[in-house]
Amino acid sequence: MQEIKRIVIPVDSSDASRIATEQGVYLAKLMNIDVSIVSVNDAEQFMVSAPLSEKLKKERQDFLQEAKKIADLRGVSASTELMTGAPVDEIVKHVKNNDLIVMGSQGKTGFNKLMLGSVSEKVLQRAPCSVMIIKPNISLGVLDVENTIDTMSQQKEKKRGKFP
Repeated sequence: MQEIKRIVIPVDSSDASRIATEQGVYLAKLMNIDVSIVSVNDAEQFMVSAPLSEKLKKERQDFLQEAKKIADLRGVSASTELMTGAPVDEIVKHVKNNDLIVMGSQGKTGFNKLMLGSVSEKVLQRAPCSVMIIKPNISLGVLDVENTIDTMSQQKEKKRGKFP
């Protein structure tokens, strides 16, 4: 098994990305590795006005800074990068074989998925490394990797007689 050297967290401005950022940063902290938080400004693929393009670019930059703050608060070293182009292509070009991609899925279904596709699904198919997809809604709550891992650790310690 190849050792993971870095976690790459592709983000947009969605809640799914925010949750994936939190979970990716938490995993990086556990593994004592850096994160690379990336966002892709895909406005140039479409015919949008210059003011709208600038607004979208600023939203991506603001979200990158917000995501970096999450890493900083956890004491995880993070780099950020805003790329331009097709999201799947840019994300796949950015990663290496020994990375782990942690990304959110917005759960598009039906017509939206058919027409727009799923970035996370396409990254999963094309990436040269492992990909972890974080679904924001599991049942009624939000996936909570931190508490799940803490609970698993406590159960292991309990079996060893080291946890009350």
